[in-house]
Amino acid sequence: MRVLFITPYFPPEIGAPQTRIYEQALRLQNKGHTVSVLTTFPNYPTGIVPKEWKHRLFWKGSDQGVGVYRFWTYTTPNSGFLRRILSQLSFGLLAGIAALRLPPTDVIVVESPPLFDGIAANVVSWVKQAPYVFHISDLWPETAIQLRVLKNPFLIWLSKRMEVLFYRRAARVVAVTEGIHRSIAEVVGPEKVVMLPNAVDTDFFQPSVDGDLRKTLGICEEKFLVLYAGTLGLGQQLDVTLEAAALFQSESSNVHFVFAGDGAEKGALQSKAIKMRLSNVSFVAPYPKTCMPQLLQAADCVLVSLRDAPIFHAALPTKLFEAMACGRPVALAAAGEAEVLVRESAAGCCATPGDSQSIHDAILKVQLDPAEAELMGRRGRQYMLDNFSREQRVEDLLMLLRRVALEGMSAGTPPAEGRATVA
Repeated sequence: MRVLFITPYFPPEIGAPQTRIYEQALRLQNKGHTVSVLTTFPNYPTGIVPKEWKHRLFWKGSDQGVGVYRFWTYTTPNSGFLRRILSQLSFGLLAGIAALRLPPTDVIVVESPPLFDGIAANVVSWVKQAPYVFHISDLWPETAIQLRVLKNPFLIWLSKRMEVLFYRRAARVVAVTEGIHRSIAEVVGPEKVVMLPNAVDTDFFQPSVDGDLRKTLGICEEKFLVLYAGTLGLGQQLDVTLEAAALFQSESSNVHFVFAGDGAEKGALQSKAIKMRLSNVSFVAPYPKTCMPQLLQAADCVLVSLRDAPIFHAALPTKLFEAMACGRPVALAAAGEAEVLVRESAAGCCATPGDSQSIHDAILKVQLDPAEAELMGRRGRQYMLDNFSREQRVEDLLMLLRRVALEGMSAGTPPAEGRATVA
């Protein structure tokens, strides 16, 4: 079977969708399928294309057997709503042109957000005469509306109409959480929506990794290291975590916070930390995926934070899975499905999102009971092994893609170059 992934996010960029799509592509390739990825030149989250990629319109290459096709789009830092929309829109519109240079495919997998990837899905589906599966990691535009990033009534109306259109034209819509599944099923009916939760590579993210990054981070062994590793954005509400850090500092505690990542709010968070004179907070650049297990192992506690908005009640952050797979106890400041998972697995302590005192208390519980913290880590690791194996999830995806490809063949829409046998 020939599979094409369409996404603006792909390694060497760092992030949850980049990692998931790359691992899915490699595993499908290793199972004997022909896999291609249509993406843009690396630029996330800075919007800066590395010099080795600059001044190119199109590039074709290979990564461990996976065909990689990159094309030019308008790039911008992950800040500024209008510029990001223009960047996402350019990807959606130009993907169809780039697809003319791609080999034939049997089925297409399209990542959302960004919502405008749905434009690419429909154009490329028409160009290649192949059905597409719309993979929804986050509900847009609803997230932007609830965060009050999108306020214009006309744009809200237009984006919602586009969302419905993309769902209806997809062969299947993949939801990664129960809440997302329910929301989409209300629009297009449950028969079209498939539940495929996110997963984690438990062979890569595991407790027994070599090396300790504490010295690199400048954190001595006597410190209790609380790590946040991921996007520093509006949805994470990390300004409240700084307030929790201030509470620890006022107690002359040995707790130290490290924020490893980038995002639209990083500058504001750094300015606030300076204004609050927080000596127990450090900001570092994002770490490459190859170093993430070591970074997580360096932590005594991993913080996962999401704003208390209805849209985030349906979220299961990948950073939560990675921390649990590495056997680290979690301090969770989130409501909804993530809270249910942490309580069910007994892998950490839960705090009220947006409440600095509650976040302080959750971290303190982990710090004051090292034996229980170790058990939390073990329970979290086992829970990931039992429920969120990446290998099993790829098998589930493969079954879905085979079904969609066969339905496409039955509908009598093979590409002009001929359709490969679905096996």
